[in-house]
Amino acid sequence: MKLSNMKFDTIRLLTTAALLAVVGVSSHAQAIPWEEKVRMAENIDSYLATEYPSVIKKVVVTEDKVTISGVCSGEGSFLLADIVPWQDVTEMKTFPYTVGIGTKKFEITLDRYVKGREGIDYDRVFSKWAVVRLDGPVQILDSHARYADEVAPKATPAPLKLKNKKGFGAGGGELYLKEVKEIGIGSVTSNIHLVDVISGEGEDYEYGGLSYAFGKSVDRIRKHLGALAETDVVVSAIILCARNSVYADPENEGGFYAMPDLTSAKAFNVYAAALEYLASSYWGQNGGRISHWIMQNEVDMGHEWTNMGKQPETRLLDRYVKSMRVCYNIARQYDQNASVLESMTHNWVNGDGGYSPKSMLEKTLAYSKAEGDFRWGIAYHPYPQDLSRPKFWEDDTRSTFDRNSDYVTFKNLEVIDDWILQKDHFYKGKKRPLFLSEQGTNSPSYSEEDLTLQAAGAAWAWKKTAALKGIDAIQWHGWCDQREEFGLRIGLHAFADGDYQDLQPKPVFKVWAAAGTAEEDEVFAPYLEVLGLKDWKEIMHKVSR
Repeated sequence: MKLSNMKFDTIRLLTTAALLAVVGVSSHAQAIPWEEKVRMAENIDSYLATEYPSVIKKVVVTEDKVTISGVCSGEGSFLLADIVPWQDVTEMKTFPYTVGIGTKKFEITLDRYVKGREGIDYDRVFSKWAVVRLDGPVQILDSHARYADEVAPKATPAPLKLKNKKGFGAGGGELYLKEVKEIGIGSVTSNIHLVDVISGEGEDYEYGGLSYAFGKSVDRIRKHLGALAETDVVVSAIILCARNSVYADPENEGGFYAMPDLTSAKAFNVYAAALEYLASSYWGQNGGRISHWIMQNEVDMGHEWTNMGKQPETRLLDRYVKSMRVCYNIARQYDQNASVLESMTHNWVNGDGGYSPKSMLEKTLAYSKAEGDFRWGIAYHPYPQDLSRPKFWEDDTRSTFDRNSDYVTFKNLEVIDDWILQKDHFYKGKKRPLFLSEQGTNSPSYSEEDLTLQAAGAAWAWKKTAALKGIDAIQWHGWCDQREEFGLRIGLHAFADGDYQDLQPKPVFKVWAAAGTAEEDEVFAPYLEVLGLKDWKEIMHKVSR
Protein backbone atom coordinates (compact mmCIF):
# COMPACT_ATOMS: atom_id res chain seq x y z
CA MET A 1 0.00 0.00 0.00
CA LYS A 2 2.86 2.27 0.79
CA LEU A 3 6.42 2.05 1.82
CA SER A 4 6.93 1.56 5.52
CA ASN A 5 9.25 3.94 7.29
CA MET A 6 12.83 3.59 6.18
CA LYS A 7 12.13 1.02 3.46
CA PHE A 8 13.39 3.12 0.57
CA ASP A 9 16.75 3.90 2.10
CA THR A 10 17.52 0.27 2.90
CA ILE A 11 16.69 -1.31 -0.44
CA ARG A 12 19.92 -2.55 -1.99
CA LEU A 13 20.23 -2.18 -5.73
CA LEU A 14 22.30 -5.29 -6.23
CA THR A 15 23.89 -6.45 -9.43
CA THR A 16 21.45 -9.28 -9.86
CA ALA A 17 23.40 -11.40 -12.26
CA ALA A 18 26.46 -11.39 -10.02
CA LEU A 19 24.52 -12.39 -6.92
CA LEU A 20 22.62 -15.10 -8.73
CA ALA A 21 25.87 -16.52 -9.98
CA VAL A 22 27.26 -16.61 -6.46
CA VAL A 23 24.39 -18.69 -5.04
CA GLY A 24 23.72 -20.72 -8.17
CA VAL A 25 20.10 -19.77 -8.78
CA SER A 26 18.64 -19.03 -12.20
CA SER A 27 17.12 -15.59 -12.76
CA HIS A 28 14.82 -16.75 -15.57
CA ALA A 29 11.49 -18.50 -15.42
CA GLN A 30 9.37 -19.91 -18.18
CA ALA A 31 6.10 -18.04 -18.43
CA ILE A 32 3.10 -20.06 -17.26
CA PRO A 33 -0.16 -19.42 -19.17
CA TRP A 34 -2.99 -17.99 -17.10
CA GLU A 35 -5.22 -20.99 -17.83
CA GLU A 36 -2.53 -23.27 -16.39
CA LYS A 37 -2.27 -21.14 -13.24
CA VAL A 38 -6.04 -21.37 -12.79
CA ARG A 39 -5.88 -25.15 -13.14
CA MET A 40 -3.11 -25.30 -10.52
CA ALA A 41 -5.14 -23.15 -8.13
CA GLU A 42 -8.20 -25.37 -8.61
CA ASN A 43 -6.06 -28.41 -7.83
CA ILE A 44 -4.91 -26.82 -4.58
CA ASP A 45 -8.49 -25.94 -3.59
CA SER A 46 -9.54 -29.52 -4.33
CA TYR A 47 -6.64 -30.89 -2.29
CA LEU A 48 -7.54 -28.75 0.74
CA ALA A 49 -11.20 -29.79 0.57
CA THR A 50 -10.62 -33.54 0.00
CA GLU A 51 -11.21 -36.11 2.77
CA TYR A 52 -8.40 -38.57 2.04
CA PRO A 53 -8.66 -42.21 3.19
CA SER A 54 -5.25 -42.29 4.89
CA VAL A 55 -3.82 -39.85 7.41
CA ILE A 56 -0.50 -38.65 8.81
CA LYS A 57 -1.26 -38.23 12.50
CA LYS A 58 1.94 -36.75 13.88
CA VAL A 59 5.44 -35.66 12.84
CA VAL A 60 8.12 -35.23 15.51
CA VAL A 61 11.56 -33.80 14.71
CA THR A 62 14.34 -34.45 17.24
CA GLU A 63 17.95 -33.34 17.13
CA ASP A 64 18.87 -35.91 14.50
CA LYS A 65 15.74 -37.92 13.66
CA VAL A 66 12.24 -37.49 12.22
CA THR A 67 9.42 -39.79 13.34
CA ILE A 68 6.25 -39.94 11.24
CA SER A 69 3.18 -41.83 12.43
CA GLY A 70 -0.05 -42.44 10.60
CA VAL A 71 -2.66 -44.86 9.31
CA CYS A 72 -3.17 -46.31 5.82
CA SER A 73 -6.73 -47.08 4.78
CA GLY A 74 -7.87 -49.67 2.27
CA GLU A 75 -6.06 -52.41 0.43
CA GLY A 76 -2.84 -52.21 -1.52
CA SER A 77 0.73 -51.10 -1.07
CA PHE A 78 1.66 -47.74 0.41
CA LEU A 79 4.62 -45.41 0.51
CA LEU A 80 5.58 -42.58 2.85
CA ALA A 81 6.46 -39.53 0.76
CA ASP A 82 8.92 -36.86 1.89
CA ILE A 83 7.77 -33.65 0.13
CA VAL A 84 10.25 -30.79 0.07
CA PRO A 85 9.40 -27.03 -0.04
CA TRP A 86 10.20 -26.62 -3.73
CA GLN A 87 7.73 -29.34 -4.72
CA ASP A 88 4.00 -28.79 -5.25
CA VAL A 89 2.19 -31.78 -3.79
CA THR A 90 -0.91 -31.25 -5.94
CA GLU A 91 1.12 -31.31 -9.17
CA MET A 92 3.21 -34.40 -8.44
CA LYS A 93 2.59 -37.55 -10.50
CA THR A 94 5.50 -39.38 -8.89
CA PHE A 95 7.13 -38.84 -5.52
CA PRO A 96 10.92 -39.11 -5.72
CA TYR A 97 11.62 -39.35 -1.97
CA THR A 98 9.73 -42.28 -0.46
CA VAL A 99 10.06 -45.24 1.90
CA GLY A 100 7.81 -48.28 2.08
CA ILE A 101 5.05 -48.62 4.65
CA GLY A 102 4.71 -52.21 5.91
CA THR A 103 1.65 -51.97 8.18
CA LYS A 104 -1.69 -50.17 8.17
CA LYS A 105 -0.79 -48.36 11.39
CA PHE A 106 2.78 -47.18 11.17
CA GLU A 107 5.53 -45.25 12.90
CA ILE A 108 8.64 -44.63 10.81
CA THR A 109 11.84 -42.98 12.02
CA LEU A 110 14.32 -41.51 9.54
CA ASP A 111 17.51 -39.48 9.71
CA ARG A 112 16.79 -35.78 9.97
CA TYR A 113 19.60 -34.68 7.65
CA VAL A 114 20.11 -35.81 4.03
CA LYS A 115 23.46 -35.13 2.36
CA GLY A 116 23.54 -33.92 -1.23
CA ARG A 117 19.82 -33.73 -2.05
CA GLU A 118 19.55 -31.75 -5.29
CA GLY A 119 22.78 -29.92 -4.55
CA ILE A 120 22.19 -29.08 -0.87
CA ASP A 121 22.48 -30.80 2.49
CA TYR A 122 18.82 -30.93 3.35
CA ASP A 123 17.15 -30.67 6.77
CA ARG A 124 13.89 -32.65 6.94
CA VAL A 125 12.51 -30.20 9.48
CA PHE A 126 11.16 -28.42 6.38
CA SER A 127 9.46 -31.47 4.86
CA LYS A 128 5.82 -32.36 4.87
CA TRP A 129 4.85 -36.04 4.82
CA ALA A 130 2.08 -37.87 2.99
CA VAL A 131 0.80 -41.39 2.36
CA VAL A 132 0.99 -42.48 -1.28
CA ARG A 133 -0.96 -45.50 -2.54
CA LEU A 134 0.43 -47.69 -5.31
CA ASP A 135 -1.89 -48.74 -8.13
CA GLY A 136 0.51 -50.82 -10.16
CA PRO A 137 3.19 -48.37 -11.29
CA VAL A 138 0.91 -45.37 -10.58
CA GLN A 139 1.45 -43.34 -7.39
CA ILE A 140 -1.70 -41.75 -5.95
CA LEU A 141 -1.77 -39.21 -3.12
CA ASP A 142 -3.77 -40.87 -0.31
CA SER A 143 -3.52 -38.30 2.52
CA HIS A 144 -2.92 -34.67 3.16
CA ALA A 145 0.76 -33.79 3.59
CA ARG A 146 1.61 -32.93 7.20
CA TYR A 147 4.37 -30.65 8.50
CA ALA A 148 6.27 -31.16 11.73
CA ASP A 149 4.10 -30.94 14.84
CA GLU A 150 7.03 -30.88 17.25
CA VAL A 151 10.59 -29.70 16.68
CA ALA A 152 13.40 -30.10 19.20
CA PRO A 153 14.50 -26.68 20.49
CA LYS A 154 18.05 -25.39 20.26
CA ALA A 155 17.22 -22.63 22.72
CA THR A 156 14.39 -22.12 25.23
CA PRO A 157 14.00 -18.43 26.05
CA ALA A 158 11.09 -17.42 28.24
CA PRO A 159 8.19 -15.67 26.47
CA LEU A 160 8.69 -11.93 26.02
CA LYS A 161 5.36 -10.41 27.00
CA LEU A 162 3.88 -7.17 25.72
CA LYS A 163 3.83 -4.57 28.47
CA ASN A 164 1.13 -2.57 26.66
CA LYS A 165 -0.54 -2.13 23.26
CA LYS A 166 1.32 1.04 22.23
CA GLY A 167 3.93 0.68 19.52
CA PHE A 168 6.06 2.38 16.89
CA GLY A 169 6.48 1.44 13.27
CA ALA A 170 9.96 0.83 11.86
CA GLY A 171 12.50 3.50 12.61
CA GLY A 172 15.99 4.06 13.92
CA GLY A 173 18.47 6.54 15.31
CA GLU A 174 19.12 8.04 18.73
CA LEU A 175 15.92 10.11 18.94
CA TYR A 176 13.78 7.11 17.95
CA LEU A 177 15.36 4.92 20.64
CA LYS A 178 15.09 7.73 23.20
CA GLU A 179 11.36 8.10 22.56
CA VAL A 180 10.79 4.33 22.67
CA LYS A 181 11.96 4.54 26.29
CA GLU A 182 10.47 7.90 27.27
CA ILE A 183 6.87 7.40 26.16
CA GLY A 184 6.59 3.76 27.18
CA ILE A 185 6.50 1.97 23.83
CA GLY A 186 5.75 -1.74 24.21
CA SER A 187 6.40 -3.01 20.67
CA VAL A 188 8.04 -2.00 17.41
CA THR A 189 8.39 -3.29 13.88
CA SER A 190 11.77 -3.57 12.19
CA ASN A 191 12.26 -3.90 8.44
CA ILE A 192 14.76 -6.58 7.48
CA HIS A 193 15.73 -6.79 3.83
CA LEU A 194 17.19 -10.22 3.20
CA VAL A 195 19.70 -8.71 0.78
CA ASP A 196 21.17 -7.02 3.85
CA VAL A 197 21.82 -10.46 5.33
CA ILE A 198 23.21 -12.51 2.46
CA SER A 199 24.26 -10.30 -0.41
CA GLY A 200 27.14 -12.03 -2.17
CA GLU A 201 29.87 -10.07 -0.42
CA GLY A 202 31.21 -9.91 3.12
CA GLU A 203 31.89 -12.58 5.75
CA ASP A 204 31.54 -16.27 4.88
CA TYR A 205 28.43 -18.10 6.08
CA GLU A 206 27.61 -21.77 5.50
CA TYR A 207 24.18 -23.38 5.40
CA GLY A 208 22.90 -26.56 3.82
CA GLY A 209 26.38 -27.43 2.64
CA LEU A 210 26.69 -24.24 0.60
CA SER A 211 28.79 -21.18 1.33
CA TYR A 212 27.38 -17.66 1.20
CA ALA A 213 28.59 -14.22 2.18
CA PHE A 214 27.03 -11.91 4.71
CA GLY A 215 26.05 -8.47 3.58
CA LYS A 216 27.89 -5.47 4.99
CA SER A 217 24.62 -4.38 6.62
CA VAL A 218 24.59 -7.25 9.10
CA ASP A 219 26.41 -5.02 11.58
CA ARG A 220 23.68 -2.39 11.21
CA ILE A 221 20.98 -4.99 11.93
CA ARG A 222 22.94 -6.27 14.94
CA LYS A 223 23.38 -2.76 16.37
CA HIS A 224 19.74 -1.83 15.84
CA LEU A 225 18.25 -4.98 17.38
CA GLY A 226 20.75 -4.82 20.23
CA ALA A 227 19.70 -1.26 21.04
CA LEU A 228 16.02 -2.25 20.98
CA ALA A 229 16.75 -5.10 23.39
CA GLU A 230 17.83 -2.53 25.97
CA THR A 231 14.35 -0.95 25.81
CA ASP A 232 12.48 -4.19 26.68
CA VAL A 233 10.17 -3.93 23.67
CA VAL A 234 8.69 -6.76 21.62
CA VAL A 235 10.16 -6.70 18.11
CA SER A 236 8.34 -7.88 15.00
CA ALA A 237 10.69 -8.28 12.04
CA ILE A 238 9.21 -7.53 8.61
CA ILE A 239 10.93 -9.91 6.18
CA LEU A 240 11.30 -8.28 2.77
CA CYS A 241 12.55 -9.69 -0.53
CA ALA A 242 13.76 -7.11 -3.03
CA ARG A 243 12.33 -7.90 -6.45
CA ASN A 244 15.73 -7.55 -8.14
CA SER A 245 17.46 -9.97 -5.75
CA VAL A 246 18.20 -13.66 -5.53
CA TYR A 247 15.30 -14.02 -3.10
CA ALA A 248 12.65 -12.96 -5.64
CA ASP A 249 10.25 -15.53 -7.09
CA PRO A 250 11.10 -15.95 -10.80
CA GLU A 251 7.50 -15.20 -11.82
CA ASN A 252 7.62 -11.70 -10.29
CA GLU A 253 6.89 -8.92 -12.77
CA GLY A 254 7.15 -5.66 -10.88
CA GLY A 255 5.94 -4.01 -7.74
CA PHE A 256 8.14 -2.97 -4.82
CA TYR A 257 8.86 -6.38 -3.29
CA ALA A 258 8.62 -10.00 -4.36
CA MET A 259 7.40 -13.32 -3.09
CA PRO A 260 10.36 -15.43 -1.91
CA ASP A 261 11.75 -17.89 -4.45
CA LEU A 262 10.97 -21.45 -3.35
CA THR A 263 11.10 -23.05 -6.79
CA SER A 264 14.35 -25.03 -6.43
CA ALA A 265 16.58 -26.54 -3.79
CA LYS A 266 19.23 -23.83 -4.11
CA ALA A 267 16.67 -21.01 -4.13
CA PHE A 268 15.06 -22.45 -1.01
CA ASN A 269 18.45 -22.86 0.66
CA VAL A 270 19.52 -19.22 0.34
CA TYR A 271 16.14 -18.07 1.75
CA ALA A 272 16.42 -20.53 4.63
CA ALA A 273 20.06 -19.52 5.21
CA ALA A 274 19.14 -15.87 5.73
CA LEU A 275 16.29 -16.77 8.09
CA GLU A 276 18.50 -19.23 10.00
CA TYR A 277 21.08 -16.50 10.58
CA LEU A 278 18.43 -14.12 11.92
CA ALA A 279 16.67 -16.67 14.14
CA SER A 280 19.87 -18.15 15.55
CA SER A 281 21.32 -14.68 16.23
CA TYR A 282 18.31 -12.85 17.64
CA TRP A 283 16.52 -14.93 20.25
CA GLY A 284 17.85 -12.86 23.15
CA GLN A 285 21.06 -14.53 24.19
CA ASN A 286 23.51 -11.78 23.23
CA GLY A 287 21.27 -8.78 22.88
CA GLY A 288 18.50 -8.48 20.34
CA ARG A 289 15.42 -10.62 19.95
CA ILE A 290 12.88 -11.14 17.19
CA SER A 291 9.61 -12.31 18.77
CA HIS A 292 7.33 -12.20 15.73
CA TRP A 293 8.05 -12.63 12.04
CA ILE A 294 5.90 -10.59 9.67
CA MET A 295 6.20 -12.44 6.39
CA GLN A 296 6.72 -10.11 3.46
CA ASN A 297 4.36 -7.17 3.02
CA GLU A 298 0.64 -6.84 2.25
CA VAL A 299 0.26 -10.14 0.44
CA ASP A 300 -3.33 -9.41 -0.55
CA MET A 301 -1.92 -6.61 -2.72
CA GLY A 302 0.69 -8.93 -4.12
CA HIS A 303 1.09 -7.11 -7.43
CA GLU A 304 2.56 -4.18 -5.47
CA TRP A 305 4.02 -5.57 -2.27
CA THR A 306 4.65 -9.35 -2.61
CA ASN A 307 4.88 -9.78 -6.35
CA MET A 308 4.71 -13.22 -7.93
CA GLY A 309 3.26 -12.10 -11.23
CA LYS A 310 -0.46 -12.30 -11.95
CA GLN A 311 -1.86 -15.26 -9.98
CA PRO A 312 -5.16 -16.76 -8.86
CA GLU A 313 -5.55 -16.11 -5.15
CA THR A 314 -5.00 -19.71 -4.08
CA ARG A 315 -1.74 -20.17 -5.99
CA LEU A 316 -0.28 -16.97 -4.54
CA LEU A 317 -1.37 -17.98 -1.04
CA ASP A 318 0.06 -21.48 -1.45
CA ARG A 319 3.52 -20.04 -2.04
CA TYR A 320 3.03 -17.58 0.80
CA VAL A 321 2.06 -20.29 3.28
CA LYS A 322 5.20 -22.20 2.28
CA SER A 323 7.32 -19.12 3.00
CA MET A 324 5.64 -18.86 6.42
CA ARG A 325 6.29 -22.53 7.16
CA VAL A 326 9.98 -22.26 6.25
CA CYS A 327 10.40 -19.32 8.63
CA TYR A 328 8.34 -20.91 11.39
CA ASN A 329 10.24 -24.19 11.35
CA ILE A 330 13.47 -22.26 11.75
CA ALA A 331 12.30 -19.65 14.28
CA ARG A 332 10.61 -22.09 16.66
CA GLN A 333 13.89 -23.97 17.16
CA TYR A 334 15.28 -20.86 18.86
CA ASP A 335 12.08 -19.53 20.41
CA GLN A 336 9.20 -21.92 21.03
CA ASN A 337 6.93 -18.87 21.45
CA ALA A 338 7.75 -17.33 18.07
CA SER A 339 4.93 -16.69 15.63
CA VAL A 340 4.72 -15.82 11.96
CA LEU A 341 2.23 -13.15 10.92
CA GLU A 342 0.36 -12.67 7.64
CA SER A 343 0.68 -9.10 6.39
CA MET A 344 -2.64 -7.70 5.09
CA THR A 345 -4.02 -4.36 3.90
CA HIS A 346 -7.33 -2.78 4.87
CA ASN A 347 -9.15 -4.50 1.95
CA TRP A 348 -11.25 -6.94 4.01
CA VAL A 349 -13.68 -8.53 1.52
CA ASN A 350 -14.17 -6.41 -1.59
CA GLY A 351 -11.59 -3.71 -1.21
CA ASP A 352 -10.20 -2.33 -4.43
CA GLY A 353 -7.30 -3.70 -6.40
CA GLY A 354 -6.30 -6.94 -4.69
CA TYR A 355 -7.34 -10.20 -3.11
CA SER A 356 -9.61 -10.53 -0.08
CA PRO A 357 -7.72 -10.71 3.25
CA LYS A 358 -10.70 -12.45 4.83
CA SER A 359 -10.67 -15.11 2.12
CA MET A 360 -6.90 -15.57 2.38
CA LEU A 361 -7.02 -15.89 6.17
CA GLU A 362 -9.81 -18.43 6.05
CA LYS A 363 -7.94 -20.39 3.40
CA THR A 364 -4.87 -20.33 5.69
CA LEU A 365 -7.09 -21.96 8.30
CA ALA A 366 -7.88 -24.64 5.71
CA TYR A 367 -4.13 -25.24 5.25
CA SER A 368 -3.76 -25.52 9.03
CA LYS A 369 -6.55 -28.09 9.20
CA ALA A 370 -5.19 -30.12 6.29
CA GLU A 371 -1.42 -29.96 6.94
CA GLY A 372 -1.18 -29.40 10.69
CA ASP A 373 -1.69 -26.15 12.52
CA PHE A 374 1.12 -23.78 13.41
CA ARG A 375 1.59 -20.57 15.37
CA TRP A 376 0.50 -17.95 12.85
CA GLY A 377 -1.35 -14.70 13.27
CA ILE A 378 -2.17 -11.43 11.54
CA ALA A 379 -0.25 -8.21 10.92
CA TYR A 380 -3.05 -5.95 9.72
CA HIS A 381 -2.90 -2.45 8.18
CA PRO A 382 -6.21 -0.66 8.91
CA TYR A 383 -5.54 2.57 7.04
CA PRO A 384 -8.47 4.77 6.02
CA GLN A 385 -10.12 3.81 2.72
CA ASP A 386 -8.39 6.78 1.12
CA LEU A 387 -4.98 7.07 2.76
CA SER A 388 -4.79 10.77 2.00
CA ARG A 389 -8.06 11.70 3.77
CA PRO A 390 -7.78 11.83 7.58
CA LYS A 391 -11.52 12.02 8.38
CA PHE A 392 -12.13 8.26 8.21
CA TRP A 393 -14.99 8.57 10.70
CA GLU A 394 -16.95 10.39 7.98
CA ASP A 395 -15.32 9.23 4.75
CA ASP A 396 -15.05 5.46 5.19
CA THR A 397 -18.55 4.65 3.93
CA ARG A 398 -17.57 1.12 2.85
CA SER A 399 -16.17 0.31 6.29
CA THR A 400 -19.24 -1.18 7.97
CA PHE A 401 -19.89 -3.18 11.13
CA ASP A 402 -20.63 -6.33 9.21
CA ARG A 403 -18.44 -9.44 9.03
CA ASN A 404 -18.33 -8.98 5.26
CA SER A 405 -17.41 -5.31 5.24
CA ASP A 406 -15.51 -4.17 2.16
CA TYR A 407 -12.80 -2.59 4.30
CA VAL A 408 -11.52 -2.72 7.86
CA THR A 409 -10.13 0.66 8.93
CA PHE A 410 -9.87 2.51 12.24
CA LYS A 411 -13.60 3.13 11.88
CA ASN A 412 -14.62 -0.54 12.19
CA LEU A 413 -11.77 -2.41 13.89
CA GLU A 414 -14.48 -4.44 15.60
CA VAL A 415 -14.73 -6.55 12.43
CA ILE A 416 -11.21 -7.99 12.54
CA ASP A 417 -11.40 -8.19 16.32
CA ASP A 418 -14.52 -10.33 15.88
CA TRP A 419 -12.68 -12.57 13.38
CA ILE A 420 -9.66 -13.24 15.59
CA LEU A 421 -11.87 -14.01 18.62
CA GLN A 422 -13.91 -16.72 16.90
CA LYS A 423 -13.00 -19.95 18.68
CA ASP A 424 -12.75 -21.98 15.48
CA HIS A 425 -9.97 -19.59 14.42
CA PHE A 426 -7.86 -20.27 17.55
CA TYR A 427 -4.52 -22.06 17.72
CA LYS A 428 -4.50 -24.84 20.35
CA GLY A 429 -7.43 -23.27 22.13
CA LYS A 430 -5.94 -19.77 22.31
CA LYS A 431 -6.43 -16.60 20.27
CA ARG A 432 -3.93 -16.05 17.50
CA PRO A 433 -1.77 -12.90 17.57
CA LEU A 434 -3.28 -9.80 15.96
CA PHE A 435 -1.04 -6.76 15.51
CA LEU A 436 -2.03 -3.55 13.77
CA SER A 437 1.49 -3.34 12.42
CA GLU A 438 1.25 -0.50 9.89
CA GLN A 439 -1.32 2.30 9.67
CA GLY A 440 -1.89 5.95 10.45
CA THR A 441 -3.95 9.00 9.65
CA ASN A 442 -2.56 11.55 7.25
CA SER A 443 -1.95 15.26 7.68
CA PRO A 444 -2.29 16.47 4.06
CA SER A 445 -0.28 19.51 5.07
CA TYR A 446 1.22 21.04 8.20
CA SER A 447 -1.67 23.43 8.62
CA GLU A 448 -3.28 23.56 12.05
CA GLU A 449 -6.52 22.06 10.71
CA ASP A 450 -4.83 19.09 9.04
CA LEU A 451 -2.59 18.37 12.03
CA THR A 452 -5.62 18.48 14.33
CA LEU A 453 -7.51 15.99 12.17
CA GLN A 454 -4.54 13.65 12.14
CA ALA A 455 -4.23 13.80 15.93
CA ALA A 456 -7.98 13.24 16.37
CA GLY A 457 -7.72 10.11 14.22
CA ALA A 458 -4.90 8.79 16.38
CA ALA A 459 -6.94 9.35 19.55
CA TRP A 460 -9.85 7.41 18.01
CA ALA A 461 -7.51 4.60 16.90
CA TRP A 462 -5.99 4.25 20.36
CA LYS A 463 -9.30 4.33 22.23
CA LYS A 464 -10.78 1.65 20.02
CA THR A 465 -7.66 -0.52 20.01
CA ALA A 466 -7.36 -0.32 23.79
CA ALA A 467 -10.98 -1.45 24.20
CA LEU A 468 -10.84 -4.45 21.83
CA LYS A 469 -9.61 -7.65 23.47
CA GLY A 470 -8.55 -9.39 20.27
CA ILE A 471 -5.98 -6.75 19.25
CA ASP A 472 -2.61 -7.28 20.93
CA ALA A 473 -0.82 -4.11 19.84
CA ILE A 474 -0.78 -1.20 17.39
CA GLN A 475 2.47 0.06 15.85
CA TRP A 476 1.88 3.56 14.48
CA HIS A 477 3.26 4.16 11.01
CA GLY A 478 5.36 5.95 10.79
CA TRP A 479 7.61 7.33 13.35
CA CYS A 480 8.40 10.20 10.98
CA ASP A 481 7.10 11.58 7.68
CA GLN A 482 8.90 10.42 4.54
CA ARG A 483 9.20 12.59 1.43
CA GLU A 484 9.22 9.40 -0.69
CA GLU A 485 5.89 8.19 0.63
CA PHE A 486 3.61 9.23 -2.22
CA GLY A 487 2.87 12.64 -0.72
CA LEU A 488 1.56 11.23 2.56
CA ARG A 489 2.46 12.70 5.94
CA ILE A 490 1.40 9.91 8.26
CA GLY A 491 4.26 10.13 10.75
CA LEU A 492 4.50 11.32 14.33
CA HIS A 493 7.31 13.70 13.35
CA ALA A 494 7.60 16.15 10.46
CA PHE A 495 10.13 16.72 7.76
CA ALA A 496 11.40 20.23 7.11
CA ASP A 497 8.57 22.23 5.54
CA GLY A 498 7.43 25.75 6.38
CA ASP A 499 7.59 26.31 10.12
CA TYR A 500 8.43 22.64 10.77
CA GLN A 501 11.94 21.28 11.11
CA ASP A 502 13.14 17.75 10.41
CA LEU A 503 11.94 15.32 13.11
CA GLN A 504 9.96 18.01 14.92
CA PRO A 505 7.07 16.34 16.81
CA LYS A 506 3.60 16.89 15.37
CA PRO A 507 0.45 17.18 17.53
CA VAL A 508 -0.20 13.50 16.83
CA PHE A 509 3.00 12.67 18.72
CA LYS A 510 1.60 14.27 21.88
CA VAL A 511 -1.49 12.07 21.51
CA TRP A 512 0.60 8.94 21.07
CA ALA A 513 2.88 9.82 23.97
CA ALA A 514 -0.14 10.28 26.25
CA ALA A 515 -1.90 7.09 25.15
CA GLY A 516 -2.12 4.58 27.98
CA THR A 517 -0.80 7.06 30.58
CA ALA A 518 -2.33 9.20 33.32
CA GLU A 519 -2.37 12.13 30.86
CA GLU A 520 -4.48 10.34 28.27
CA ASP A 521 -7.91 11.74 29.18
CA GLU A 522 -6.65 15.31 29.41
CA VAL A 523 -4.72 15.21 26.13
CA PHE A 524 -7.48 13.36 24.26
CA ALA A 525 -10.43 15.46 25.51
CA PRO A 526 -10.19 18.32 22.94
CA TYR A 527 -10.51 15.83 20.09
CA LEU A 528 -13.99 14.68 21.09
CA GLU A 529 -15.48 17.82 19.55
CA VAL A 530 -13.34 17.42 16.42
CA LEU A 531 -14.77 13.92 15.98
CA GLY A 532 -18.34 15.02 16.75
CA LEU A 533 -18.47 12.96 19.96
CA LYS A 534 -19.57 13.53 23.53
CA ASP A 535 -18.05 10.33 24.89
CA TRP A 536 -15.47 7.84 23.63
CA LYS A 537 -17.97 5.02 24.13
CA GLU A 538 -19.77 6.31 21.02
CA ILE A 539 -17.07 4.94 18.71
CA MET A 540 -17.70 1.32 19.76
CA HIS A 541 -20.11 -0.91 17.85
CA LYS A 542 -21.30 -4.49 17.68
CA VAL A 543 -20.56 -6.60 14.60
CA SER A 544 -23.58 -7.90 12.73
CA ARG A 545 -23.45 -11.55 11.75
